[in-house]
Amino acid sequence: MGLTAGPALANPILLPTLTKQYDTQTQYFRAHEPASLTPPAVPCPENGDLPSTPVTGPCGVTELPATGLPLMGNMAYYGGAIDVHPRVYIVYWGWGEKGAWPSTDKCAAESITEGTLTADLPCDPNGSGKYFANFVYQMSDTQWAGVSDQYYQTVPVSGGTTNQYVDTSDPHWLKGIWVDDTNSITGLPKTSGSNPAGPTNTYTDLAAEAGRAVKYFESKRQLTPSELADSNIVVMQPYNYSDPNAVSTGYCAFHDWVAKGFESDIYDPKYTDGEQGFAYTNLPDLLAINSSGVNVCGQDAVNPAPQGENDGFSIAGGHEIQETITDPGAEDISGSGTSVQYLGGWYDTVDADEIGDKCAWVGENPATDQEPVLPIPGAMGDIKGNGGGTFAVQSLWSNAAAGGAGYCAGAGTDLPSTPGTL
Repeated sequence: MGLTAGPALANPILLPTLTKQYDTQTQYFRAHEPASLTPPAVPCPENGDLPSTPVTGPCGVTELPATGLPLMGNMAYYGGAIDVHPRVYIVYWGWGEKGAWPSTDKCAAESITEGTLTADLPCDPNGSGKYFANFVYQMSDTQWAGVSDQYYQTVPVSGGTTNQYVDTSDPHWLKGIWVDDTNSITGLPKTSGSNPAGPTNTYTDLAAEAGRAVKYFESKRQLTPSELADSNIVVMQPYNYSDPNAVSTGYCAFHDWVAKGFESDIYDPKYTDGEQGFAYTNLPDLLAINSSGVNVCGQDAVNPAPQGENDGFSIAGGHEIQETITDPGAEDISGSGTSVQYLGGWYDTVDADEIGDKCAWVGENPATDQEPVLPIPGAMGDIKGNGGGTFAVQSLWSNAAAGGAGYCAGAGTDLPSTPGTL
């Protein structure tokens, strides 16, 4: 989508639900079977009661997508910016508004303390708000976060260009928390992603809230204009006022980019200083997104209940944060013809998947809603945060893995490596 072209509509990069991902990958697989893309062999037998395929051979493994194996293909750099020094800001939008939570929930207040950052949630019935803040505060300087430090942006310098790599050495990417019950969220469930950009479009409303958050964090001296390019505003919503499109059309979260002259009905220069745009993440209440009564956004995906109730928030939230770091421009394009400028950073040339997309739901089998008996390389797993917490994450695409052939890495389920490789 060009900066000056057409209607101003959001073009978010979506994380599909598990079932949506399965359907999409199944269609792709069948269109290309027998596949020339051959991921590393899975343990055999995986599910001996399932039929073999031309790809899996006699192992008795179900089709490629049903075991959650990624489609192979490395990330390519499109010339856009990345987040060199990642900064994440959390907005709890409307968590204290009347009717935000099911009436059966006991709405106890929750205090959050992350280093020098503090916040009070009027209600956090499932502990997901505190869990996610803990995750963001502790995720940097881990093997999982470090997958992104191989990716870079090319910038001009005297006499040529140089590559600036993602710097994951800052131990705390969480830079601000805002509990916003001033700007009402109650109308969000009545909006739609298919409406023209404006007050009845869900994406417009989410981006506008992210813009208000930019001004809020600037007022608290937690964000400066020079830091905005490295920032990601994560807008979390409560159960009853979550993104209605996520609930109805099959995605868990997304990230997007808003800038002056681009999605102009969303962008308002009063939200930022000067000409800069900003990246934001839409994170609905993932416990509200179900299919036939089964949660399809990661609940208990790695850890059994009750510990795993909030697994999806670190899986999906981490997915969006890492994709924003390596592709904050969300694959958008400025201009046309010979004057095209890519705002996107890193994604696959074949299917446009970003580093989280290619590894989403690896190891999950929608046919059984369970992880395989034997682990699949690149499957979701637990990581230890740098503060001692345990968090479920999905793996991330690493161009350096498998001796440069690329594979999913970082979740503690990596392919066996040889010295000098990831």
